[in-house]
Amino acid sequence: MIDIALFNYQDGGRAADGSYDFTPLQRAFADVTTAPALILFCEAKRYRDIAGAAKYAAAEALSDQLGVPYVAELGWMPRGPMPPAIFYNPNLLVLRRWWGQDDPAVFDDQRNVARFAIRDSGRVRDERREFLAFVHHFDPRSGDARLEEARRVSRYGSTEPLPVIGGGDLNGTASGGHLPQRDWMAATPNQRTHKGALRPDSTWGPDTRALDHLIGDWDDTTAQRKNGSGLHAVAEMAWRTDPTQPIAPTVNTGIDPGGGLLIDWLLANDAMTPHVLPGTYRVHLPDPSRRPPSDHRLVTAAIDL
Repeated sequence: MIDIALFNYQDGGRAADGSYDFTPLQRAFADVTTAPALILFCEAKRYRDIAGAAKYAAAEALSDQLGVPYVAELGWMPRGPMPPAIFYNPNLLVLRRWWGQDDPAVFDDQRNVARFAIRDSGRVRDERREFLAFVHHFDPRSGDARLEEARRVSRYGSTEPLPVIGGGDLNGTASGGHLPQRDWMAATPNQRTHKGALRPDSTWGPDTRALDHLIGDWDDTTAQRKNGSGLHAVAEMAWRTDPTQPIAPTVNTGIDPGGGLLIDWLLANDAMTPHVLPGTYRVHLPDPSRRPPSDHRLVTAAIDL
């Protein structure tokens, strides 16, 4: 079993004076019972500076908290020095491919995509099972930009023969009333344009184009998705196993006026869905007596390859 975590750590723990605090990062993982083999991480802010000091400090903090070693790899993001990253346990996973930021031979849709082998699945290289994992941080301000980003991710859906698990702060929700909803009129006009869209009837609702492109449009009649790219939301897989348990927002209370949405998504392609363990999916709610470790909540799940 491979445990996966997804976490957007606000500003990567970086303070205004340039210092870093990884104690909240450790608190975010305090109630995790099994150390994740792979952590999909957003907002590695300036983790390349000073010879990668913050990157290595974050990996060390996670290792101290979870009791296993972690290796860190930084991803790519063109909007600024805050790329996504992966942290993985080399005792469990073998990293076989991760395109670097400055690699001259990389295509855009290959960035932030790792190729892993499961170490104990075979005695030698050619016997080990492989899977792909991606992590992205979509544009927070533009639904048009998110749709373009989703189109690059979509190649890892139904046409990818390897099992794929991926996710990130995708900064948008999908269609369907079973998902967390937001009161769009509680937001300012500018805030509405970030994740919302003006409907033909002049009311506001969520801009779901990017996620619907990946996982499909919600059909109220059949309670199924259609016309997706062959990616599936692990949150919905879990909800289908027990519809009495509502799908939780992944943004903490008080961050977005009108209510938090599910915007931190774990996604699996057609080849991976038989290996997802839906009952392991969890959105970790922060301790209400303390300040949350981040503006986003930790998300965890497991796969059995």
